[in-house]
Amino acid sequence: MSHEHDNTQSVLRATLYLGVFLLLGAGVFARYVGLEAARAQPWRLWYLISGGFLLALGATLYGVYHVTWMLGDTSLMASYLLETRQGNLLLLRLGLLTGLLGLSMGWFRLDRWVYPPLALGLLLTLTFTSHAGAAGGLQPWADLLHLGFGVVWAGCVLALAVVWPGTRYEALMRALRRLSALGLLAVILVALMGTYLSWTRLGELSNLWNTPYGQRLLIKLALVALVVGVAAVNRLWLLPRLQAKRARGLQTVSLEAALILGVLVVSGFVATTEPPPPPGQAAPRLVNISETVGNQRYVGQLFSQAGLIHLYLDLRDTEGNLLEGGPALKVRAERGTEVREDALVPFYKSQYHSALIAEQQGVWEVTVELPGKTLRFALDVRR
Repeated sequence: MSHEHDNTQSVLRATLYLGVFLLLGAGVFARYVGLEAARAQPWRLWYLISGGFLLALGATLYGVYHVTWMLGDTSLMASYLLETRQGNLLLLRLGLLTGLLGLSMGWFRLDRWVYPPLALGLLLTLTFTSHAGAAGGLQPWADLLHLGFGVVWAGCVLALAVVWPGTRYEALMRALRRLSALGLLAVILVALMGTYLSWTRLGELSNLWNTPYGQRLLIKLALVALVVGVAAVNRLWLLPRLQAKRARGLQTVSLEAALILGVLVVSGFVATTEPPPPPGQAAPRLVNISETVGNQRYVGQLFSQAGLIHLYLDLRDTEGNLLEGGPALKVRAERGTEVREDALVPFYKSQYHSALIAEQQGVWEVTVELPGKTLRFALDVRR
């Protein structure tokens, strides 16, 4: 009975990154980088802002639904949002998304002063629901810088690629000069923070090609290298030709924007792939269960995924056939003062499933109470 990684989480994270980068990229571009171009093409930027808002909002809401569905009861959505740390962060994200949309629609004054803290808060909700947030230490702040400078550079490139058709030459050149100046610093900092985060999560260089996390990271790095190469062409070749009026259009900027979209999609899959365990990690992340009780056998898996502890069990006879029914079981998970419990009854014949929310990252003690026997496991839980 194999339970592979659920790609829904990866798709949702990729959609979230796309939405946030479109929303914040358009906002930063309109306020600080391409003011004149934004005034000339307000509807193009509005499509970008509203599209980014809907993508981020939809990914967050469906993510909440998906987690509670995995728990087996979607009526827990309100409890999950209000009573768990991760739910509180998602609830905060929904409020910040609404506030940022309101700023873009002109609902509030002091726009240029209010926008930066709201944007920073939104990025923090991404950081603290990621690998970096779970790891603690310097990683969350490195991840925040990585995201922040990525939005300033990559988000503004996406906005520029949308507004340049039909924009006056003077307005276009002002935006390009500002973006070129910001882009150099942003690319350097994004590269430094990305290198630090990758190294701390990989642990060993061989994990770059020997693990699913490293392999997906390699794809991302290849796309990033292409983006940086196109950005260098734009800075060293396109910008001087535009200044001399010997080039028309920003087709290479559009190519850069298309590659950035690819990077964001792959980033969603990297962010939801478990990094390799630290050297000497004692507790496993997946436990295969095969336990005989009398003339019956419990067969299944205990594993962690995206901050949840999953237990799947089948009760079978000596020939390996599912029984028509099974007794009530109990599963208990604890780490420090945090305790999670679930009473289990079969959801189909003699098949059981439990999913417990693990607020803390680290090793959890999991107890499964069978009739006449108690099983104990140590399980490493990470987001």
